[in-house]
Amino acid sequence: MVAPAIRKKDEFQAFYTNCDCITSYMVGLLQCDNSTTVLEPCVGEGAFIDEIVRNGLFPNIKAYELSDVSIAKLYEKYREIPTIQIEKKDFLLLLPLFEKRFDRVIANPPYGAYQSPEKRKLLRKDFPNIYAKETYGLFLARAMEMLNHGGRLVFIIPDTYLTLHMHEGLRKLLLKNYTIESITLFSSNFFPGVNFGYAGLSIISIVNKSPDKNHKFPVYKGFKEVSELPLLLTDKKKQYEICQLAYRHINKNPSFAFFTSSKSWVASAIHSGISRVGDICSVVTGFYSGNDGKYLRRSESVTRGAKKYALINADEICNEDLSKNLPLNGLAESPHWVPIVKGGNRRFYKPSEWFMDWSKTAVYDYRVTNKQKARFQNSQFYFNQGIAVPMVSSSSITASLIDGRLFDQSIVGIFPHEKNVWLIYYLLGFFNSKVCNELIRTINASTNNSANYIKKIPLIIPSVDIQGQVVTEVKRLVSMGKRAVINEKELQKLNVFFDEIYDVKSA
Repeated sequence: MVAPAIRKKDEFQAFYTNCDCITSYMVGLLQCDNSTTVLEPCVGEGAFIDEIVRNGLFPNIKAYELSDVSIAKLYEKYREIPTIQIEKKDFLLLLPLFEKRFDRVIANPPYGAYQSPEKRKLLRKDFPNIYAKETYGLFLARAMEMLNHGGRLVFIIPDTYLTLHMHEGLRKLLLKNYTIESITLFSSNFFPGVNFGYAGLSIISIVNKSPDKNHKFPVYKGFKEVSELPLLLTDKKKQYEICQLAYRHINKNPSFAFFTSSKSWVASAIHSGISRVGDICSVVTGFYSGNDGKYLRRSESVTRGAKKYALINADEICNEDLSKNLPLNGLAESPHWVPIVKGGNRRFYKPSEWFMDWSKTAVYDYRVTNKQKARFQNSQFYFNQGIAVPMVSSSSITASLIDGRLFDQSIVGIFPHEKNVWLIYYLLGFFNSKVCNELIRTINASTNNSANYIKKIPLIIPSVDIQGQVVTEVKRLVSMGKRAVINEKELQKLNVFFDEIYDVKSA
């Protein structure tokens, strides 16, 4: 029987993982023996050292820790093992030039730990291209510096480094100077009581040697439970391999992102020379008043936030077409409350349920008086014909028409360039399709649909005849969406169109 994984978090944002399956897999990847030197930069409760000792190995181990409580326990636990040295030091502030280097490094570093402004300044000086607000990347960069040539490193870290823009510098460092042996991906909910929501976990194995230009490495995924991880140390590992990532392909990807889809049609679309959404559309974030409690009202159909937001009266709502003469300085006369499209995963059409004060006095406050809190951004797109995609989605990306309304900062607004305005309904269908969801989740595995990721989605524009068929179906769904919520069954015909456009079935 597999012991349940226990994951605890301390004041340093260190998640202590006591899970035999994780530690045995990682120590197996480490491949150490009694003659190797081992570094553990943030030892915590000593889970990895315990696993090494359980395997009958006694290499020379140097371990660092900051917690006084953990240090006291570690001293007591290992006081009779002379090959284990525990030291209280901040690993991130060590100078590799003056510290010995190691044959092996293994770690479960802190995720998102707070760094003081002074410390962050020092770390930016040492690692100018590494995102300094996320500690795991800094630990990885520092640890790789302390590897002997040919030495091996095994880390367990969130999978956000694979695609997020903020980690581009870390990906460049890896690709230029190190050889990745494998990446293993699995859900953070393998650990009871812990689920990041925004990301999964990964185990990465790296060797300190310059990569061959033709180097490629396996990515493993698809585990139903944590007990399957050690199978990757056996001849059964092939059943979990979803793809091989080649350095030569990654180096050509936007932001050097690691795209890990196992589907050949996805790789074909991403690596093709076809247009991206950002080539055809302006992709922008929307408006925030700075004080929604004062300036935002709701319709009777909205029960969320009933105490915070006042009800709107029908005679207060401006129903004019504001797209012909954009009122960017506000409306001089009543009615001056304008509909605004907010977040929420509803497809094709969201009824107008929220309304923003757009009087001249209110707009002056947004633009001048309260400009530090308000976000009067990308105003040239306010009240235009566009598509709203929620910034964060639960399972699938969704999209709805903006159709001349204001749009909120929780929305990414997609507006076809003037010469491409005829694509609006085709794009609306695309952003509600399974094909689009697969592409955005490959480009960015998290639930974040920010503008920069949407811009990178490859967009195939088919023949006029196929476009016409898609648009006819989308207009039907828009009409239906004005009356009711669109369910997955209603999307079947639309998904067939985009499966054929992206050649999904033959891939």
